[in-house]
Amino acid sequence: MTLDEKLAKKRYAEIWKEYCGFLNLDLSQYMDIQKRLLLEQLTLYNNCKLGEHIMGGRKPQTVEEFRAQAPLTTYDDYADILLQRADSYLPMKPAIWVETTWEGGKRPIKVAPYTDSMVRNHRANVLACMILSTSTQKGKFSLRTHDRFLNTMASLPYLSGLIPYVLQSEINVEFLPSIKEGSKMSFSQRTKKGFAMAMEGGVDIFFGLSSVIARMSESFLERGSSSGESGFSLRRCSPRMICRLLKALYRSKNTGKPVYPKDIWDVKGIMCCGTDTQSYKKRIEELWGVKPIEVFAGTEVTGLGVETWSKNGLVFFPDACFYEFIPLHEMEKNIEDPSYLPRTYLMDELVEGGTYELVISTFKGGAFMRYRVGDLFQCISLENPADDLKLPQFCYVDRVPTVIDIAGFTRISQRTIDTAIEISHLDIQNYFAVKKFDQENRSYMHLFVEASPEAMQQGAFTKDIIKEHLGIYFRYVDSDYKDLKKMLKVDPLQVSIIPQGTIETFEARYGRRVRRMNPSPYDVTEILKIAGQGRGVV
Repeated sequence: MTLDEKLAKKRYAEIWKEYCGFLNLDLSQYMDIQKRLLLEQLTLYNNCKLGEHIMGGRKPQTVEEFRAQAPLTTYDDYADILLQRADSYLPMKPAIWVETTWEGGKRPIKVAPYTDSMVRNHRANVLACMILSTSTQKGKFSLRTHDRFLNTMASLPYLSGLIPYVLQSEINVEFLPSIKEGSKMSFSQRTKKGFAMAMEGGVDIFFGLSSVIARMSESFLERGSSSGESGFSLRRCSPRMICRLLKALYRSKNTGKPVYPKDIWDVKGIMCCGTDTQSYKKRIEELWGVKPIEVFAGTEVTGLGVETWSKNGLVFFPDACFYEFIPLHEMEKNIEDPSYLPRTYLMDELVEGGTYELVISTFKGGAFMRYRVGDLFQCISLENPADDLKLPQFCYVDRVPTVIDIAGFTRISQRTIDTAIEISHLDIQNYFAVKKFDQENRSYMHLFVEASPEAMQQGAFTKDIIKEHLGIYFRYVDSDYKDLKKMLKVDPLQVSIIPQGTIETFEARYGRRVRRMNPSPYDVTEILKIAGQGRGVV
């Protein structure tokens, strides 16, 4: 029986148990599922060419052997095989390949294979997210068949583009615009069309990158809600929508306040994701009148976690991946000394308040084993009695320090910056980059570069010149950087100039190298003190 059929028969308790029942597990039950599915995956992985490549010929038979024998991996370990889409090397034949960006121009994409079993599991977890996004308490939710879903998602081959196709066999959702129509449009065209259709008939639910949701909501305020600006036709509007629109316009005229999306629509649920979600959630709630539910998903990991009805922390699905966690101090040791092997912990070994780098092994014939996703999470609680939850909850922190992720849109690494500097021909000998947030809590990259006195005196080395040159080459190296400025209206780069030799002086004084990407706050403070003793920071 499909979800549509169960909704029609009002079998709500059964639906909750099927899709959200994992929230009733205790930690022991949760770990039993984790270990059982890992052993099933090892049976497949030990007998394929990719498994031989990753495991170095070892074939662990237990969870303990696996953690002791299998190496920690990154995408570099899989790239030669996966980028060729070499099906014969994999544990199971893929049903579809999903794609995402990687590192700018040199390595533009990553791909990940999804088996039929992974797609089915992803469908169940997407439906769990939709149900929880419309819930206000345990067991209660308002998701219904024929709900109108604002289509603000990237299309296939991106992971979000898989959502419409996994839903169609389970629930009848009306996408605005339809998937067929929307796939022929640019993102901005699709968003404008979706808003126009929502103006005419309403909207119930939507999912998107948090930064994009916030920006498109702000654009709604900027355009106004007149049909001429928003592209909808009053003649096609339902009486209910016309009434809401007129009330909103009347209230706006009398109060002088803009028309917010919440004045037009009663949205049941908003699902959001992305690196800087915590920076955008409050504004999204202010604009829409609904607190969004955070979802964590990724190309390599599928849909991994979701918040409960209380929207106060992520819970990881037990059947998506096998989870290991590298404590922050272990990760930092490994960054300073790449030969150091960091220790990992399992879900039942975590400490409340601890910050961890996530390591996953995909289930159900997936490709990735002991894979370092590159994301940091804080374990905010080991259980939540208020929600009768006996599982750990997490808060997404950021990407690992070696990557600067801006608004979930672009990932800037040292390789990206080095390439941009090289092709710009700017005489930058040393630098470091720090992720920061502006007054509106929007993220950006602050690049500190060293300049010689001669270059400064000649006037050929100014902040504006550096910013203009690097901005051009970042857009060339990384297409997502270009989209960031165009779509989100965010300037992702600030530049400061420090005296030549500042970083070298710090390293000699403190006996350690300065990390190019996201040095510690203490190191940044001390470097700027040294810079201030010279010509200062420009």
